[in-house]
Amino acid sequence: MNYKVRYLWRQFLDQTGYFSKHNLTPLLFYAIGLVFLLGAMTFMGPEGIIRYLYTIVGLMGAVWLFSMVVLNRNATFYKDSVVKVSYVPLYFRMLPTVIFQTFIFVMFTVLYSAFTALVVDDWLIDIFSLLYYTVLGVILIIPFILLFLTVETPNLGKVNVAVFTVLVLVVPVLYLPESIPAVLENILSLNPFYYVVNGLQANAVQLAWNIDRLPHDILFFSQTAFLYLWMLGFYSKMKFNLYQYSKKRQDA
Repeated sequence: MNYKVRYLWRQFLDQTGYFSKHNLTPLLFYAIGLVFLLGAMTFMGPEGIIRYLYTIVGLMGAVWLFSMVVLNRNATFYKDSVVKVSYVPLYFRMLPTVIFQTFIFVMFTVLYSAFTALVVDDWLIDIFSLLYYTVLGVILIIPFILLFLTVETPNLGKVNVAVFTVLVLVVPVLYLPESIPAVLENILSLNPFYYVVNGLQANAVQLAWNIDRLPHDILFFSQTAFLYLWMLGFYSKMKFNLYQYSKKRQDA
C-alpha cells in the first residue's frame, strides 16, 4: 500500500510540472471566472451578483467534470506514460488528475462565494453540501473516464468540443430551471450530471441539501449503481483494449 500512496502523492505534486499546458487549462477558466465576478461586483447589485454566481458555478462545474475525463486520457497516452507501470492499477492512475482538478475546483468555488460575501450580507456557503456534491461528482465521473479511454477517433478534438457543448446545454448554465417548461425541467433532471451541477449551484446561492431533494438522491444513486455494475463488466475488456491501443500508438 505504501508504494501506492507514494505514487499518488508524487503524481499529484507533478500535475503542474508535466503536461502543464493541459493540466492548468481548467485553472485558467476558473481564474477568468473570478475576474469576471470581480468585474460584475462593480456594476451589479446583490441580486445580479447572486445570479452570476449561480451561472459561473454551474459553468465551472461542467469544466471540472469534463477536465477530469479529458486530462486523464491525455495523461494515459502521454509519452512514457504511467500506463506502462504494471504494478499500479489502472483505476489508481486516474486519481492524481481527479484529485488535483477537484482541489482547484473546490478552492475557486469557495473563492467565488467569499468574494460574493463582500457585497451580499450574511453570505456563506454550506461546506458539507459543497463536499457532498463534489464527492458525488467524482464518483459519477469515474465510469465515464474509463469509457473515454477506449475512444478511438482521428477527430478527437471535435468530439471533445461536442461533448462539452452537450454537457453545458443539459445542465442549468445557460438557463434557470424555473425559466424552462416544467416538462423539460423534469426530463433534464433525470440526468445525473444535472443533479451534481445543480446541487453545487444551489449550494452556492445558499440552498444547501435538504429532504426535498430525496427523490432526486434516490434516482442519482440508482443511476450511479447501474453505471458501476456496467463498469465492473467492462473493466477487464477495457484494460485489454487500452493495452492494444497503446501498443498501436507506440508502433505508429
